[in-house]
Amino acid sequence: MSLSIKDARIFSNALKKARKKLHLTQAACAELLDLSVSFEKDLERCRCSPSIETFYHICRTLSISADDCIFPETERKTDSTYHELLRLLSLCDESSLKVLTATAAALVSERKSTST
Repeated sequence: MSLSIKDARIFSNALKKARKKLHLTQAACAELLDLSVSFEKDLERCRCSPSIETFYHICRTLSISADDCIFPETERKTDSTYHELLRLLSLCDESSLKVLTATAAALVSERKSTST
């Protein structure tokens, strides 16, 4: 299964943007993703689309929002900070998640009290 033409264009732009944000050359990005350089270049040029497994791998490795690639017209736009936080949360143990939950609750509470 491959991406539609529209989705492939959106994905190719997201791939290029993520690669540049990480200051990677196409060759370095291909190596990081364990892809051939020619395939990585073809993805960025929208000459082909990845398999669903490769799409998932690229999104996870480069912190690309799969939702934004597949559902670009939705109201809920995500940003890279939010997705980076989600990625980091998945690496935390239960104890760390409790600390982060308490911290987030305190931040929200503080924000509410200063805005009133």
